Amino acid sequence: MKKMELEEGLCRVVITEDTTYTIGSADNRYYNAVLNPAGYGRGDGTTTLCIDIDLLIEQLRVALIGSYHPCVSQCAVLEGGILTVLQNQRVTQLRVTDGALLRSVDIGGLACHYAIYQVDQAYLICGELEIAMLSAGLNRLWSFSGADIFASVTGKNPVELRERSIVLYDFEDNRYEIDYDGNVIS
Repeated sequence: MKKMELEEGLCRVVITEDTTYTIGSADNRYYNAVLNPAGYGRGDGTTTLCIDIDLLIEQLRVALIGSYHPCVSQCAVLEGGILTVLQNQRVTQLRVTDGALLRSVDIGGLACHYAIYQVDQAYLICGELEIAMLSAGLNRLWSFSGADIFASVTGKNPVELRERSIVLYDFEDNRYEIDYDGNVIS
């Protein structure tokens, strides 16, 4: 089972996919909160993330319903008691102390997005056809696309975060280097 584990102070978060969850079913496992920020209905192509939050004195389980393309292995960032989750083209923030939905934004863009990283006070979103930088308020600051999808046929890491730049490889093995403001270096 694919999962992501995050820790901050006394809080531990484990994210997995709940493959048995059905919107509107009485047979779903128990959740303290069920969040469906995009308003998906039964029969829509969705994936439900099971977010287990361990606060030492209390455990919470939150279901986050989203697009059918999430990638669990690098789908979230935890900072300051706020969990920021990427589900394809939607970024959702929730408070870990009670599972409350704080905000959810459709970031748009090209094709599927599969990873989120925190960069200073912003978020770098990696996708098949583009990478984008979002502000702390989840507003798009810039985006960058290559000639093909960001995937390497030669075994190179398609997205490498360096101290001062981001190195990308596309399916044609083109190399791109950009700075954290979205400017092309080489």
